[in-house]
Formats: sequence, structure tokens, C-alpha cells
Amino acid sequence: MRQLGLAIVIVIGTNALAIIGATALVGAAAPAGIDATAPAGIDATAPAVLAAAPPSEAPAATAAPGAEDAIPAGSPTPSPEPTPEDPFAPLTEAERSTLLKVAWQILSAHLREQPIRDSDLPAADFTPRLLRPRGCFVALKKHGQLRGMQGEIEASRALLRQVAVFTRKAATRDPRFEPLTDLDLPGITVEISVIGPRRTTAGPAELRLDVDGVFLEKWGRRALFLPGVGAAQGWTVERTLDELCKQATLPAGAWSQSAKLQSFTTELIAGGEPPAPPPAPDPASAPAANAAPSPAP
Repeated sequence: MRQLGLAIVIVIGTNALAIIGATALVGAAAPAGIDATAPAGIDATAPAVLAAAPPSEAPAATAAPGAEDAIPAGSPTPSPEPTPEDPFAPLTEAERSTLLKVAWQILSAHLREQPIRDSDLPAADFTPRLLRPRGCFVALKKHGQLRGMQGEIEASRALLRQVAVFTRKAATRDPRFEPLTDLDLPGITVEISVIGPRRTTAGPAELRLDVDGVFLEKWGRRALFLPGVGAAQGWTVERTLDELCKQATLPAGAWSQSAKLQSFTTELIAGGEPPAPPPAPDPASAPAANAAPSPAP
């Protein structure tokens, strides 16, 4: 059986959601036979679970004119200015592990109907990059089969917040699938696709279907394929763009005139349920530190 590609469709004109300051929530578009313009039934009452991103640091003070000439003789050479951090630099292994840990905590608590509090999350591991706004999609697969997917391409929330919101919605708010339950947790794999920089492209010749995602916008209609979708189907670039037009309810070939086309990459983070932490030692069973040794028989 041929695996269907995944697409995400946005119809301009719908009201923005008011979830933790969100501006729009994008659902994965339906495969063939599913109405891609049907409302996703998204719950706008999801509670805030993560702290807002910290305010930007104050800009460094600038030296007075001529100050660089006032360095005393024999003083060490000043250090060069630090290079600004690349907001799209790959996440560290620790940051990737934190995202998966948060996704699994949110997923298991949501399916077991156990409210989760901020204090339950590993806040000590929340680095500035995880609190920076990023676009993000979360897919849930069971034994390799998709069971839910939600996300958005726009960087409207902190990355951690995106993961928390879309993990819940992928589990129970994707209209193409039956909602997951706690009985589905064994065998589930979480896939987090963090959106990289978007680049305007002039046409098919600039697209690499194996590594690029494709975003299309025209006449107030928008749709996208995540990286690898067209290549997995064996489509040409032109066929991929026509399928994208279909997902956005545009006529075939509409991408070739006055359409906004962008390519992008994603950083994929995937994993199954992490192992449970080892149980804490029982203080009652531990020998006392000052206990005298038993006498020899």
C-alpha cells in the first residue's frame, strides 16, 4: 500500500486562536478523500504549562568615541566581540532530550487525564534556545503508522510551548483519526519537526524534494509539505507543487504564476517513551551509617 504524503493547510480568514498568545494553529492536511478545509475542532482552552520566554538582554553599552585609543600600554588585547548566536543552529543533545521528555510528560498526562503543573516539568533544563519562538510540528505514530499530527510553520510561541500545545492536539484533536487513549501509549513514537529558516524560491529548479519542505501561498490560501513528502511518493517537483495546490484548493499549476513559494528544512527529533527513572532507595532498608558491625559467631 502506498504511503500517503502529509500536508498542512491554512485558510486565511479564520479567527486566530487565543491559546497562550497563539496567532494561528495549523492542522495537518487530510490525505486523498478527506476534506482538507474542514475545521479541525481545535480546543482553544488549553492551559498554559510553560513560562514565557525571558525578556531580551539589554544591549551592551557602547564605548565613547576614541575610547579604543585610551588603552594603557601593556594592557592585554581586548577580546573580540562575541559572534551573535545563530537562532537556527542545531539543538544540542541535551536540548533535544528535554523536548522529548516534555512531549512525553504532556502526552501521558493528557491521555491519563492527570493535570500537569509547571513544577512537574524539568524547568532547570529549559535553555534560552528552547524558550525562543520557533515553528514546530508534532506527529504521533504507533508502530510506524501516523495517528495524529498538528503544528504551525510560524514562530508564534516559544519552542517548548509549541511542543506542549501540539502534542496534546496531535493526540486527540486531529480530525482524521480516532483520539488516542492511555491504552495507546505503548508503541507510540513522538516526532518533533522544528522548522528551520524559510527561503524564497523562484521555481521548481531550486527545490530539493529529499531535504526541503515546501510552503505555498496564493489568493489567501496556504499549504505546505514537510521535507521528504514528495520524494517518498516518487513525485517530480512539478507534481509535488500541483499536489500542494490541490491541498490549498487551488487549481493545478497555480504555483507557476504570482504564487509565494518558500523552501525550508526541519530538525527532526524522534523517540519512544523514555525509560522510567529508577526507584528511590528505601531509607528503612539502608544500613545506618554509624551502626556497629555484627559480632562474629
